[in-house]
Amino acid sequence: MAKLPAQKALGWKPDGPLSSQDLSDGRKITLNECAAVAGATLWQQQGYRSSAGSPAGQQLFAFPDAEAAQSAYRRLVADMNNCQTVSRQVQKREGVRQDAVVTTTATTGDGTAWARHWTGVGGLSAPDTQTNHLYVVHQGDHLTLFQFDELAERPAPPHDTGTDAAVLGALAELGAKS
Repeated sequence: MAKLPAQKALGWKPDGPLSSQDLSDGRKITLNECAAVAGATLWQQQGYRSSAGSPAGQQLFAFPDAEAAQSAYRRLVADMNNCQTVSRQVQKREGVRQDAVVTTTATTGDGTAWARHWTGVGGLSAPDTQTNHLYVVHQGDHLTLFQFDELAERPAPPHDTGTDAAVLGALAELGAKS
């Protein structure tokens, strides 16, 4: 990705090589406790680490056609729009304070961004206080995603969600080159 969110402040560096997986066997890829991507035929992922050691990932999902990609995008949006409820259910089950707050931070004609601030429970997310950011852009027969975490245990300047529409725009440009 040419420009990652808060590149200067967070100092993103690649964390390993680009990986690719054939998903034509029907596997779905779980993004977090709330959402997964199903129906893709190919998944490419590039991991990153911030200078504080926080993880991030840029992902590209290819689908058989534009209709399948649009359907996956709609499912992802619906799942993330229900993420606050799901996150609080996970917190309750794990005996953690139910404090999850999920907000849509930006929308464009072909993309949506969310931030989830909560006390994580471990597993898919790190334990303890954190903010998870997820961006998804639909273009033709693919989805381009970027997600990163701000972890309380690894202090860094907080991400300004007021820039999230620009992040979606950068993802759209990247996706157009794919």
